[in-house]
Formats: sequence, C-alpha cells, structure tokens
Amino acid sequence: MKKILSKVEPIINKITSLYKKIGDVATPTIVLSIICVVVTLALSSTNMLTENKIKALAIKKQNEAMAKLIAADEYHELKANTTLGDVTYNAAIKDGDTIGCIFVTEANGYGGTISVMTAVNMDCKIIAVEILAASDETPGLGQNVTKPDWYSQFSGLKDDITVIKGGSANTENNEINAVTGATISSKAVTSAVNQALDYAAEIIVKGDKIK
Repeated sequence: MKKILSKVEPIINKITSLYKKIGDVATPTIVLSIICVVVTLALSSTNMLTENKIKALAIKKQNEAMAKLIAADEYHELKANTTLGDVTYNAAIKDGDTIGCIFVTEANGYGGTISVMTAVNMDCKIIAVEILAASDETPGLGQNVTKPDWYSQFSGLKDDITVIKGGSANTENNEINAVTGATISSKAVTSAVNQALDYAAEIIVKGDKIK
C-alpha cells in the first residue's frame, strides 16, 4: 500500500494545486475523495493477493497430504456425476497411468464435522486414509481418530466397512475397531470412508475417463 500511495502522492499534490483556485472548502473534499479511491483500490489489490496466496497454500497442503497417501507423478482434479451426486476427486497418475483415486469426504461426528481423505486403488481397495479435520471431537476421546495407529486399520479394506466395539474386529469382514469411548466419532470416519469407496466403485466400474 505504501508503494501505491507514494506513486499517487505526486498526482494528488498536482490536483491539489490545481484546485486551490476553486477555494479552500472544495480542495479538502476533492483530495479526500481521491485518497478514498486510492485506499479502496489498494485494499482491493491486497485482498486479491492474499486470497491467491491462501488458495496456493491450500493446494500445496492438499498435494502434500495426497502424496502421503499415494505416491504419484501428478494429481489431476476431476469431476464426476454419480448416483450419489456430483463429486470432485483427484486421479493419481504415475508413469502415465492412473494408479488410484483420492476423495475428500465428510460426516458428522460427536462434536462436529469430520473430514477424511481416502486414497483408493483401481481395484477399489483402500490404499490409505488421512483425517483432515476432527478438532470438534472430544479431546482424549473422539480426537483419537486422528491417530495413525487407529485410522491405519482402514488400509486394504473394501466395501461397507463396519465398526466393532471391544477390539474384536475382523479385517476379512471389512471391520475396524472403534476408538475406546468414541464410537460415534469412529462411525463418522467410517461413514466418510465408505462414501469415498462408493464414489470410487461407481467411477471405476462405470469406466469414466480418468486421465
């Protein structure tokens, strides 16, 4: 803003000198109007720059998160129309081939919305899962769904995953153990993951062009 004002200041001074002939009352009004316009433009430019930086940072963080789930040369953002509704997802490309799809889905937990990123291979099996947001869940209970040693149990599962209490889950039956004392949060994550699996199954089976 200082740079913009420094460039505009000489112009303001010239206009001020010119309009001094009009009178002492008119001059301050004109100068104030000009300053208001300049400040407005400066703030607008600053907001645009800030917005672009925020978007760039968000994209960078998302790419880093996707890279943790599935290593690829690049990630292509795509959109698909499914029976579940329109969905935006990323295709993971390696050596020119699509090796998986990455979805971000949400579900209501105990305290608020839980956001989950799920990477699925072309056989519609889960490669890995990452919990993006669960800050509204109860500390020490529901927030334990963000621990890798819990959500890692989703890897390799496929179709209609269910939550089991008491530590007796059988991965062959697509079951996962609930976080102790946080069954609702556990089911919310599972619901979000199942939604990603449903999207993936329909997109891959449907044979949409994933490139």
